[in-house]
Amino acid sequence: MNLIKRRLVLETIPFSVEQLDLEKNGVPFSQPFYRLISNDWVNVLPITDDGRAILVRQPRAGVLKSILETPGGVIESSESDPTITAARELEEETGFTSQRILSLGSIYTNPAILTNRCHFFLALGCRPATERRHFPDTDEQIEVELIDASTLDSMVRTAQIDHSLSALCIMLASKYLKLPTPDTRRSQE
Repeated sequence: MNLIKRRLVLETIPFSVEQLDLEKNGVPFSQPFYRLISNDWVNVLPITDDGRAILVRQPRAGVLKSILETPGGVIESSESDPTITAARELEEETGFTSQRILSLGSIYTNPAILTNRCHFFLALGCRPATERRHFPDTDEQIEVELIDASTLDSMVRTAQIDHSLSALCIMLASKYLKLPTPDTRRSQE
């Protein structure tokens, strides 16, 4: 697929919309494509020393309801390393910090319409920040919930956690947490 022409249709926060004219094998597609341009994102699964996951519940405009999810957000232009964003978002959304943040990898969020990647992290040994430096944005209404980490898998499977990126973050982290997975549950039965 080759790009013939692109034009900015809408510029807003947190993304811009671009119209693309594309061709394949020298033949233009009959209609334009549209994509959302956004900075990369992070999602972090924070775990306390006593095995509790620190999740956040916040209203989401796309589904018009509050969603239970892992902390996360947009990598700001001034942040050169997604790990820095993960640490900032953890403190900003939960009031907790971690000295041990492990990368779980990254993926394209939805390559059909989005340009960005999401970077996933596991934060271990999380504790309340002693000198908090980051706080939620003024328009964020975040509730912090501490959940027994051993229940995360079933919470994803029963749609109590139904944010796709949060669910993926939990699944990627499960092998490091020794949380039950479908394969280990079957072998124990």
